[in-house]
Amino acid sequence: MSYQVLARKYRPRTFDELVGQEHVSRALMHALDQDRLHHAYLFTGTRGVGKTTIARILSRCLNCEQGVSARPCGVCPTCVEIGEGRFVDLIEVDAASRTKVEDTRELLDNVQYAPTRGRYKVYLIDEVHMLSAHSFNALLKTLEEPPPHVKFLLATTDPQKLPVTVLSRCLQFSLKALPAEQIAGHLQALLDKEMIRYEAPALLALGKAAQGSMRDALSLTDQAIAFGSEQLSSEAVNAMLGTVDRNHVLTLLVALAEQDPAGVLQALATVSEHCPGELALLDELISQLHQLAVCQAVPGSHDETMTQLAAALSAEQVQLYYDVAVRGRRDLQDAPDSRAALEMLLLRMVLFTPKGVLPAGGEHAGAKKSEAAASSAEAGGKPDLRALLDRPAAASAPPTPSAPPPEPPAATPVTEPVPQGGGASAALSRAEAQVSPSPSNQQAAPETEAPEPEPEPMPEPVVEPQKQEAADEPPLAPLSEPRSESEVATWWAALLLRLDLDGTVRNIARNAVLVSREDPVWTLRISTGHEVLVNRERLDELSGALENYFQRRIQIQVEYERKAGDTPEAMAEARRQELLVDASRTLHEDPVVQQLVSTFDGRLDEDSIMPKETVE
Repeated sequence: MSYQVLARKYRPRTFDELVGQEHVSRALMHALDQDRLHHAYLFTGTRGVGKTTIARILSRCLNCEQGVSARPCGVCPTCVEIGEGRFVDLIEVDAASRTKVEDTRELLDNVQYAPTRGRYKVYLIDEVHMLSAHSFNALLKTLEEPPPHVKFLLATTDPQKLPVTVLSRCLQFSLKALPAEQIAGHLQALLDKEMIRYEAPALLALGKAAQGSMRDALSLTDQAIAFGSEQLSSEAVNAMLGTVDRNHVLTLLVALAEQDPAGVLQALATVSEHCPGELALLDELISQLHQLAVCQAVPGSHDETMTQLAAALSAEQVQLYYDVAVRGRRDLQDAPDSRAALEMLLLRMVLFTPKGVLPAGGEHAGAKKSEAAASSAEAGGKPDLRALLDRPAAASAPPTPSAPPPEPPAATPVTEPVPQGGGASAALSRAEAQVSPSPSNQQAAPETEAPEPEPEPMPEPVVEPQKQEAADEPPLAPLSEPRSESEVATWWAALLLRLDLDGTVRNIARNAVLVSREDPVWTLRISTGHEVLVNRERLDELSGALENYFQRRIQIQVEYERKAGDTPEAMAEARRQELLVDASRTLHEDPVVQQLVSTFDGRLDEDSIMPKETVE
């Protein structure tokens, strides 16, 4: 007997042999056992997921000589003839080759006649979406009310092309693409029956290459058996599929972990000698970055090599690399030189780290390492990978990012921490730092120079207390208590500039008025328009920030009014309007502007006026 391909030899003949699609087989088996059969079924899904196979199994269940059952005998003449494709009452139609309305009418002329041998006359129409509009119209009435001895089984890969009138007359089942792991498990069982040697990574590669299609996976397996001479090794399967070896991608990932542009380009040059194409290499790089992210989120879920790399890279770096790689895939396809485009993409990963671009001093910004990096590197793994991972960890020993910076000497006021508040204060502090004396004469500066005059107070009441307090007190020192009720609003605004709050919680606090501070309860008044932003979680976050600042327990409660009063946001907005009015008046009084308006009959665009000074 001639050789029969695996896709035909191991085609399922019962629902129990079907791989995947449990949601479809379960519904059909219950319908068969309970005698609740529909007259028309529609099976949809991508190629090779079992649409025609399920239709044939269903026709065997309907016509088995032992009776209608979810588990046909498989040995009676009817079951054997259906399996061999020669049962007279199973009419299989390829709609792609019979699209004309005449073909449909000829098919339907025989619907009224009883089946020749079987219990039901089954019409299996494959790729039904290829029928013409007239063919669908001719089919509608019969499809809705067929004779009791007729069943329609329709299959299509593109259900969107079917008229809704056809969809409404059918019981539709959507078949899903099979995961690579499930395909690999089924291939393993088949190869054990065939007594063919294989490697598990090779089967997983075949499952991924099949892209959810079991028929494609079996066809690729046939090809791999011939290619590898009755042996499926990872090397042979990767060579046949044109995929990239995982070890080559790990070489690139190690170079990226070192944050060395020259090393990354050298690794790419080495890897390119063994890779079939840049796009395939990028796809495998994206896949391994996904595995790294999973390994960081779920420790212990991968091998030791991936664990070492996950420890050598921060989570922010992995997410950034993945985003750059996915977005750059389109650029790689459009670029005239794919090798140059891939080099640019890898350099983009190195330069745009989560900390920013590389520093100008020549030393590259090292990747953020976890404390388990050294221990995981020493635990084992491939020697070359371990050496590559150990080298950057030993070469750079920066202080822990969470360690606080050393406090500057009291005699050098220019090195005081810059307040995190208003932009004007930060800009002034940066300007003072740029003109600071050199290290050689810093010690003599306090003795030979007069104390630096205090800058003029900022006109905005929100920013001015922040700068004054930052100049007089050490970092994180509590603000002085307000001396009167009129100063509470300004004191609250200055306090918010010192708290570490995110955008939503800061927005709530800036639109609130501090009503009372009776320990441990602080009461805030918020306008009803901002009530939608307030919830218990955000109030607890604000309480936590205040507790960290004052080092005592503080609980926040809120009350709502239509107008809250002098909130920090309201005071800042009033100041912005004052600055806008001053800027507009200055422009209107400017002689040059007046001459341009009078000479060219122009007008000043009020909406484009932006005050030079901004208010935070």
